[in-house]
Amino acid sequence: MSKIEEVKAKIRNGEIEEAMAMAMSEVMKIEIVTTTNDQNNSSSSSYRTFIDLLQNEIEHDLGENQVENLHFQEVEKAHEKILQNAQSLQKMFNILQTNISEFN
Repeated sequence: MSKIEEVKAKIRNGEIEEAMAMAMSEVMKIEIVTTTNDQNNSSSSSYRTFIDLLQNEIEHDLGENQVENLHFQEVEKAHEKILQNAQSLQKMFNILQTNISEFN
């Protein structure tokens, strides 16, 4: 069962706090992939970064130098994106908790 299905099942069972904890652990992760194609010589470059704030892990998989600056600009924005995701998720669970009686 996927994480999203597990979260949905917990919500259906009224386990809102457990669903929130599970969803929050996933929202603290982000993967950024940047790929470019060079039309002149038909080559491509890609960079991948995986950030897990809960585990305090950052993994980089870097290719050629063509898009390095662009990629790291996106990595710098990652914390902002994670915070936005966490805030949205928290709002959603607050709404669910407020309206839980309608689900039962």
